[in-house]
Amino acid sequence: MNKNQILQTRIDALLNVLSEDVLILSQQGTIIFSSHAESALPWGASEALIGKNLTDIFPESLAALFQGMVDQSLSLNQLRVKEMLFDPKEISYLQQQGMEHSCWVEVRMAPSAGDEPSVVCRIEDISRRKEAQREVPPVQRDLLTGMYNRRALMPVLAQSIAQAVRYDWTCSLMLVNVDQLQQINNEQGWDVGDQLLKRLAESLNSLKRTADFLARVGEDCFAILLPETNAEQGILTAERVRNRVADLSAQHLGTDVSFTVSIGVSTLAGEEDSAEEMFNRAEDCLQLAKQQGGNKISGSE
Repeated sequence: MNKNQILQTRIDALLNVLSEDVLILSQQGTIIFSSHAESALPWGASEALIGKNLTDIFPESLAALFQGMVDQSLSLNQLRVKEMLFDPKEISYLQQQGMEHSCWVEVRMAPSAGDEPSVVCRIEDISRRKEAQREVPPVQRDLLTGMYNRRALMPVLAQSIAQAVRYDWTCSLMLVNVDQLQQINNEQGWDVGDQLLKRLAESLNSLKRTADFLARVGEDCFAILLPETNAEQGILTAERVRNRVADLSAQHLGTDVSFTVSIGVSTLAGEEDSAEEMFNRAEDCLQLAKQQGGNKISGSE
């Protein structure tokens, strides 16, 4: 057995313990390596995929989406993540391999360490996770905005931390607090305050990525979990939120009532970090931003 065969055997042994399908794609979208978990999607024999292009497997629109992720991952030298629906009625290749029902998958692409430009593509069936999210009981949702609450956020944050540690990635948590909400309620009325909270919730929802998790964690506070986001990227995201809020307002007696937000950002500090510790650090940063007069951003690991 030569060195390449030994390396391939070791790679296969490692990948067999994962619940994901793994492909290595060239810059042009050609499959140059393939390994599949037993519990994952019915791709057929791994060797049969090698040499095929994305366009040989997926319909034009989906192949273009995959190719776009390849291009972004290589040009930005970053991990790219998307959730998408695999429907065998649209993906004839998988249907021919025995796929009968549609499923949600999470696709992750990151630049590989090969000599030629290529990406490692991990595809994980997340249908159970999506089903669990749809079945979140009302006790885990906020009545005013319909968002998840802190009770729903914390296990998702813990899962994101575990996944980041497993793959040597990172994640960040952002807390967004409405400045002087109590004063607005007292002077303008609770209806105006509720309008502002709803406008903010809608705006945050429009800004978040597919993989992000948004929750209302207090009367005047929202949280956004940002997977694959380092400290610098978390601060940039917070700045986008703060700037967006500048355009939001609510109507009261024919006039616009505007508001500002303070934002605290914490980033995964290491393997021993926990959801509670990360949340507490974000709260500490938020309090610092508010002590500085509001309409500020504070962040730390």
